[in-house]
Amino acid sequence: MDILAARRSIEQRLLKQSVALMLLVAISGTIMGVITGSSAVLLDGIFSFIDVIIKIMMLMTAKLVARETSKRFQFGYWQFEPLVLVVEGFFILLIVLYALISGIGDLLNGGRHVDFGIAIYYAIFFTIADTAYYFYVHRINKSLQSNLIKFDNVSWSVDAWLEAAILISFVAALLLEETAYSYWAVYIDPIVLIVLALQMIPSVIKILIPSTKQVLGWAPSSLHDEVQEIMDRFMEKYSFKDYVTSVQAYGNSRIIEIDILVPKNFPYQTIAELDAIRNEIDGELGGNPTEKWVTISFTGTRKWMAKDYLLDEEDDD
Repeated sequence: MDILAARRSIEQRLLKQSVALMLLVAISGTIMGVITGSSAVLLDGIFSFIDVIIKIMMLMTAKLVARETSKRFQFGYWQFEPLVLVVEGFFILLIVLYALISGIGDLLNGGRHVDFGIAIYYAIFFTIADTAYYFYVHRINKSLQSNLIKFDNVSWSVDAWLEAAILISFVAALLLEETAYSYWAVYIDPIVLIVLALQMIPSVIKILIPSTKQVLGWAPSSLHDEVQEIMDRFMEKYSFKDYVTSVQAYGNSRIIEIDILVPKNFPYQTIAELDAIRNEIDGELGGNPTEKWVTISFTGTRKWMAKDYLLDEEDDD
């Protein structure tokens, strides 16, 4: 088994694990939310069920990307990866808005009675379990460098924070019930729900913004600058008249097209000589050959080059 096949095998195994474990969290959270009457715990269960669906979509996407090309998708399945992440971010956003509205409603309607004792045991177990699994996957992905695993693991980070916040707040509520301020305990659950919803917003943004940019075809500035720097060196070395580069990224995959304008008296005329220059440029671009689509063309006529453009240097990736 080559390195890429092994990498994809590990990626799919981790996604399968993630689906199974998140399904356990979803079932447990939903049941516990109903039993205890906690909207915060129920939110965790609903969020986890949605996440199970997204994780299944990620697993299907990982298998599609491994196929590289087909008759219907002749440039590969790379675009499916950011598309799935956009769907994930959108559904999480809907959950966040629902939780925020629900929490505010409970707060204005006099709070919510919750069986904090049972909920605390639930929160302790899953805070430890979610945190442990997050760091386990994070350690593996340091060498794997999978974009799907990276964003999939965001859900475990979010869920760990959800459980930790529920645990801390419910312990505080349980202690509060033993004091003269016990009447405030009914407001703990809706307050936690609102705080959790607000806390999830940055995670949604971390998923939605980069994946939406990729779906829209937003050229990453870092990749553009890297290719431009490489081509500037080759332009000086081989005395090209001009060049135009076009770049795009889908997850870990990079699409790079380079059109090179050569003078009429260009000393390298044979296909073998031009291929040697292509190989040299491709070597400088680096990266895994199966995770990049590089097209390098030579022309003596400017009309066969891609349309030039001005890149806003201040744009972020």
